[in-house]
Amino acid sequence: MTVERPGGLVPRPDRPRMGGAPAVTAGPLRMGQWSLTAAAWTDRHHHDETNWVVEGELHVTCDARTEVVRAGETVVVPAGSLARYAAPGFARMLYVYGPSDDGHAMFDWRYEELSEPGPGP
Repeated sequence: MTVERPGGLVPRPDRPRMGGAPAVTAGPLRMGQWSLTAAAWTDRHHHDETNWVVEGELHVTCDARTEVVRAGETVVVPAGSLARYAAPGFARMLYVYGPSDDGHAMFDWRYEELSEPGPGP
C-alpha cells in the first residue's frame, strides 16, 4: 500500500494562477488535483482526461463545444482532443489521466490569464 499526502496546490512562476500538487502514478493512470484562478489552460494528450470539479466552476471547450462544469460534476475529454479549461473565477479539480503508455505526455499547451482574480476560495 502507498499513501501520498501532498501539501496544498502550489503555483509555478510561469503559471501563477494555476496550482497543482504532485501527481500520483498507479500503473498506467495518473491522478492528482489542480486549480485555476481567473486563468485558462489548453492542452492535448494521447489519453483520456477525466476532471471532477470539487469547487467552483470550470468552462471546458473541446471539439467546438463548451460546457460549464460545476462542483460535483465531471467532464471527460477523449484522447487526442485539444481542450481548453477556463475558470473565470476559481475552480479546483481532481483528475485521472490515462491509461497512458507515453508517460502522460502533453502537447499544444498554453496558459493564459483572464481578468483580475477576485476573492480567493
